[in-house]
Amino acid sequence: MLEETNLTAEEMRALGDLVPGPEPVAELLAARAAGRFLPVADTRLDGNELRYLTQCVESNWISSAGPFVRDFETEFARAVGCQFGIACANGTAALHLALATLGLRPGDEVIIPTFTMIATANAVTYTGATPVLVDAEPRTWNMDVSAVKARITARTRAIVAVHTYGHPADMDPIAALAREHGLAVIEDAAEAHGALYRGRAAGSLGLAASFSFYANKIVTTGEGGMVTTNDETVARVARRLRDHAFSDERHFWHTYLGFNYRMTNMQAAIGLAQTERLGELLKLRRVNARHYEARLREIRGLTLPIEEAHVQNVFWMYGVLVEESFGCSRDELRRRLAREGIETRTFFIPIHLQPIYYRQHRGAAYPVAEALCRKGMYLPSGATLTESQVDFVADAIMRAQGG
Repeated sequence: MLEETNLTAEEMRALGDLVPGPEPVAELLAARAAGRFLPVADTRLDGNELRYLTQCVESNWISSAGPFVRDFETEFARAVGCQFGIACANGTAALHLALATLGLRPGDEVIIPTFTMIATANAVTYTGATPVLVDAEPRTWNMDVSAVKARITARTRAIVAVHTYGHPADMDPIAALAREHGLAVIEDAAEAHGALYRGRAAGSLGLAASFSFYANKIVTTGEGGMVTTNDETVARVARRLRDHAFSDERHFWHTYLGFNYRMTNMQAAIGLAQTERLGELLKLRRVNARHYEARLREIRGLTLPIEEAHVQNVFWMYGVLVEESFGCSRDELRRRLAREGIETRTFFIPIHLQPIYYRQHRGAAYPVAEALCRKGMYLPSGATLTESQVDFVADAIMRAQGG
């Protein structure tokens, strides 16, 4: 039986207030029972989604062999500036596929940010390679590129750049380091559909990229993911690995260790309809981000997300840092908002603090990532969010500050 990894009481005490408190479930349930609930993200499915799904059912093409998979791959890859798209089961599978094409094995190392969702580290671990961590930088919350060079060793094979919460990582210096040391650059673009870096689309900036289409993402298929690349060999191998590595020569003949990471025609039908309106979905996120900024920038003790001049931040989620000067802790603010029916999420818990990786990194300190974990939360940010709802959230934050 698989054993769960838990930290000891002493280890938990050592973490202090770094780990977020419990979710404010009771407060949200009470508010929802009273008819007040604003989810942190809601999906907008009022385009061609139902029409395309109906075509799947009426044609009986519901498996991964249906035509919507091919069409979705083509259109989404085009939307992010790539020649090839390989649709798969989820964003983690997409990142694993991209890394697996590199032939990683035990003893290899892959540099990733510690401030990221657990899937980034897990996808590296699935290959047998070791995730090597770097801290975040405090302005964009992305990987601190200045810390990457010191982490490169003779065993380093790749760098995974994560576009955190929709703000592109600083890709040019990452690419320069990779060229200097003969490394692959993989983008974790799970949160960055439509983001731009110096006029180039996130997802087209490295050897390959992974996207997630989970229900809270800008483009969704419910569950799903995609590898994008301009490298024909990466595309060919990823496509093979996705489908049990079936051989083109004969069926049930396997020359790679493959995976069952396929996407269904029904998921792809939704994804194609979503991709058709990517520009509209991006505009909704960015307009709401500007309205949040206008309403929140004068509130004492809140640090708001930025958009550097050379990027387009798509503000997948609108995150804020709750500083000591706000007047209450981040966790207490979440409880006060939950009482008004406003759902929020804490920022990611860094990889080096996660129980399954903690002992590998015991004694390591990544102060920026730890500060983001302690202070960060994101507000309702989905595609259905309205300006009046942004006002409601901003007013609730101001009331919460007053106690």
